[in-house]
Amino acid sequence: MTLTPTLAALLLAAAPAFSAPDASFDQGVDVSALATQAKTAAAKDTTKTQSMLGMRYDMSCANIVFHAGDKPTSSGAWLRSQEWDTQCQYVGAPPYGSQQCWDVPGNSWSQQVSVTITNPQPLLPWELNVFRVCLQGPWLTTDAMQAAYAFKVVSDGYDTGNVVVSAGARTPEAPDPVGVTGELNAQLHLQLTDKWSSYYKGEKTVVKVELKKHVDFWPDESLIESSITLPVAASYDVDLNGYAAQFSQKPVAGSRYYVEYSVQRVGAVSSADFTPELKTAQVSYAPGALAFAR
Repeated sequence: MTLTPTLAALLLAAAPAFSAPDASFDQGVDVSALATQAKTAAAKDTTKTQSMLGMRYDMSCANIVFHAGDKPTSSGAWLRSQEWDTQCQYVGAPPYGSQQCWDVPGNSWSQQVSVTITNPQPLLPWELNVFRVCLQGPWLTTDAMQAAYAFKVVSDGYDTGNVVVSAGARTPEAPDPVGVTGELNAQLHLQLTDKWSSYYKGEKTVVKVELKKHVDFWPDESLIESSITLPVAASYDVDLNGYAAQFSQKPVAGSRYYVEYSVQRVGAVSSADFTPELKTAQVSYAPGALAFAR
């Protein structure tokens, strides 16, 4: 890596230059007069370029992602950071002049960065370890953005580009946002499928549901919002008619309905965060008797 220019060099470049009046040493020198003339000359020098001594560096970042079953060392990500120096000059004579500034490129740094986990721990199929590596000037930093374990940095990778981390205690991640998916049938049964039920044996699943009626050219109407707690199973059939007493209106045959739902896992496997809200397809309501008659 190229070293940053020294502060002394920057200060030298930043110092304003002016031509001092000639002094004759064959006769007495009026120091006061020389100082006055020097100040006047410097004031008239309005076109000199000056460094603002405000060096800054672009930040270059990449996310390095580990999935279940991945090797403990990631592939490399190329990062590049550019140094910039803002320089300015005053154009024109006061009070009508103005300061004009521009950026001048300085040094640049490039590095291929990888992450190695010294003691890789198992991940569940939907879990990820995500590390964000950033190069800003000569400085390389690493942060765990999403992780199933508490990680600490063993080696920052400044010299080699290989960041080494170590896994500590498990920190459960949010559940799979599409681990539980649902469909609504014409009799208002919400049928759910749990893709990961085998990993949550003995735990509970909370399903937050809102049954809605589609209304053309107007906001859709909510019939009920409720949270339903269920023992973990591969599939669920939730009969929303069982909550009819809490409906804000009676369902109308032929009208279109759908459910917005999200899921919370209650137990030790995942965090207690609700998944992002999902929505079933709309169905035309057909009460049980009407469906049988068809």
